[in-house]
Amino acid sequence: MNPGYALVSPYGIPASLRARKVANIGDGFIVRAIERLLAPRVATLRCSPRMTPAAAMLARLQQAGDVVLAGANQLDDGYRIWPGMTAEQVQRACWRFVIFGLGLNGDPARNQQMSEATCAIIEAIHQRIELSSWRCPATVRYLQRELPHLADRFVMTGCPVLLDTPVLDGARFSSAERVVAVTATERGDYWQRETAIIDCVARRFPRARRYFVVHQDFAALPVIGRWHDRLRGRHSIGDSAGALALRGYAQSRGYQVLVPDNADVAAVLYEAVDVHVGSRLHAHLLMLSRNRRSWLVPVDQRGHGMAEAFAFPLVTADAPEPDWDFDFEPLRQHVRVAWSEMQRFLRSWSASG
Repeated sequence: MNPGYALVSPYGIPASLRARKVANIGDGFIVRAIERLLAPRVATLRCSPRMTPAAAMLARLQQAGDVVLAGANQLDDGYRIWPGMTAEQVQRACWRFVIFGLGLNGDPARNQQMSEATCAIIEAIHQRIELSSWRCPATVRYLQRELPHLADRFVMTGCPVLLDTPVLDGARFSSAERVVAVTATERGDYWQRETAIIDCVARRFPRARRYFVVHQDFAALPVIGRWHDRLRGRHSIGDSAGALALRGYAQSRGYQVLVPDNADVAAVLYEAVDVHVGSRLHAHLLMLSRNRRSWLVPVDQRGHGMAEAFAFPLVTADAPEPDWDFDFEPLRQHVRVAWSEMQRFLRSWSASG
């Protein structure tokens, strides 16, 4: 393999989109996990899938050779790598796309039937790689249904964030409860869901230090965006007024609000946390990877797919109180199986490089 690679990741928002989008800390966790798994190789170039690369960037991607498509919930019926991408472009260029932990979008309406263009792109990618890495069984089933002739090329590796030494080599999940973190997803009608978790955790851990950790800082959107949000008069994704109100609610229940500047700062923060409860999937996976207990509140089907893969409980409307006595030890065996599949995927990449 070449010593370096390029990375396509939604972490980091292009300047032209910063008026209406904010970075997601979870996407940064994925980037760092991939970099860890690929070391000593290093990412020499990074670009966003949110915009078509300019000509100069396309030339640099060609020079990089291997272009890693970094995780996250990007796979839907119209998936294109970046806007305007076609299978013909994949075939003409000299780069090799490496799919690494991609997962379903999570909205069932966007994973109904793969478009012809998306099928053609995934087929073109697999002309240059033996295996591809996918995040959960639901993702693999979707791919196998739409592209049955490639069924044995799709490997369920789980998310790279989860595959780390503490959980792989550990003996028992930590029972400490000194510091508890809660995360929220400010999407859709989130207020009732998120305040219920804030209250539930405060009741269960009354003497613990409690953090409310923000993974997407919608309050940092420009003033014009905030005014537009208030005019809409409802809580929805990107609603900075609602996001600030939720932080205020957490503070009123005894939480310290933390807004990490980036994924690296957040990762250091989580090292001091004993327990996590919340709706941010990658905070959940990071905590499990550190051999610490975490309970996930799903906001879409992404959480269900990961729960199926690793046999952890979900805090849903049908079961609004976490199973605080849940035994996480069987999860470790599922992670080890996924690690074996990840190793198989990485070996196939090396052998074909």
